[in-house]
Amino acid sequence: MFKVVCVGAFHRKGIKLLESRPDLVTYEVLTDLSPENVARGVAGADAVVVRTTPLPRETLERADRLRIVSRHGVGTDNVDVAYLSSRKIPMAIAIDSNVGSVAEHTLMMLLALAKDAMAGDRATRSGDFAWRDRRTASDVAGKSALIMGFGRIGQRVGALCGSLGLRVAAFDPYMERSPVEGVEMVKDFRAILPETDFLCLHLPSTPETRDLIGAGELALLKRGAFVLNCARGGIVDEDVLCDALESGHLGGAGLDVFAKEPPDTAHRLFRQEKVLLSPHNAALTEECAIRMATQAVQNVLDCLDGKLQPRVVMNRREIGMA
Repeated sequence: MFKVVCVGAFHRKGIKLLESRPDLVTYEVLTDLSPENVARGVAGADAVVVRTTPLPRETLERADRLRIVSRHGVGTDNVDVAYLSSRKIPMAIAIDSNVGSVAEHTLMMLLALAKDAMAGDRATRSGDFAWRDRRTASDVAGKSALIMGFGRIGQRVGALCGSLGLRVAAFDPYMERSPVEGVEMVKDFRAILPETDFLCLHLPSTPETRDLIGAGELALLKRGAFVLNCARGGIVDEDVLCDALESGHLGGAGLDVFAKEPPDTAHRLFRQEKVLLSPHNAALTEECAIRMATQAVQNVLDCLDGKLQPRVVMNRREIGMA
């Protein structure tokens, strides 16, 4: 019998999946997510399911029976994957769970910004019906989008943008050819920033992507362009983003993620009228919550049954599964 420790609560359907295998597992859900309690909780685990709680090396070292860590989601920046790899432990993700949800959220932000939907809502509520004659909205058809990070989510965003009539380019240092018809891959993203109307970020959080979009990159963007980040906080320098918005160089921004979460609401980002913010919930639709919970648990069950799929393992090459 194996012990599964769930670091944080998740959708009941994921728990029911664990309960369907009393022949294989027992489980515990940790609700006190202090570092001390998490370290105690995972100590006897054969498998760990984790959402966003940090799992550093010193915590994982306590789990001497550990066989797998399964992420409730797709990002792994909260887990010391290098340490897991050193022990040949798979780091699994809910690989396809959030693709559609995050892509839809990105398109929601893109359209809301292009149509100046927030200002239109405020004007209508205040009785300023004549706002419509100021024509601050714009079409997206015929405009250009650059997608940085062309994995599963980026590809879905590219397809959706193409269906709206946007010209789409993509930058991904790990991809030579676009699997999405009509999307052009570029090797130097800075070279096409001056012709970009919508910059959509779908990159992972790594030392290389930290503040990748800074003052120089924002200055290169076409005047009136929009920046959308539904990936990870810290890819865009939030202070220089505010500078570009306040100067009028940027037309607006949509942010689902922040360098610090929860963000400091005293930051001047929160005083920008042309910024659409959401609380890192692009993947938190009801449907996506079910997919993340059930796939994260299924990865654990598959591992313990000896049939874990290599495609869901982020460190498969490092642990010899490739």
